[in-house]
Amino acid sequence: MAVKGEVLIIDDDPDLCEAVRIALEEDGFAVRCASNGLQGLDMMREKRPDLVFLDVIMLTPTEGVYISQEMADDPNLRDLPVVMVTSITSSEYLGLFPTDTALHVDMFLSKPVSLSKFVEVANRFVRPQKR
Repeated sequence: MAVKGEVLIIDDDPDLCEAVRIALEEDGFAVRCASNGLQGLDMMREKRPDLVFLDVIMLTPTEGVYISQEMADDPNLRDLPVVMVTSITSSEYLGLFPTDTALHVDMFLSKPVSLSKFVEVANRFVRPQKR
C-alpha cells in the first residue's frame, strides 16, 4: 500500500504516541514520534513531515507554544501544518498559555482525543502526493 504521507507526533506521553502511531499507520500514514519539542524540531529538520501533532505541556508548561514559534521562524518549516493537541485548558497551567500572540497552528484539539479523530484530522491536512 502506498504511504499517504508522513506524520510527526511530538508528545511526552509514550502511550499516546504509540496508540496514535498504530491508528495512523493502519490508515496508511508513516509516523514518527518525538518525546519533546527539541527532538521534534531536529526530526523535522532531518526529514520534513507532512503534518505535525504537537502537545503543549511537555518539559515546560508551554513547550509546544515555543516549538510552534520556532517552526514559524524557520523558512523550511513555517508552512508545515500543525495541530496542537493539549490538555492545558483543563490544567493549572491555563494562565501561562499566551492569549495575546498569534500562534503558528492550524487547529487545536483538546485532550482526550479519540484515535478516530487523529485519523480524521490527518486525512484532512495531508493530501496524497505522487511519490
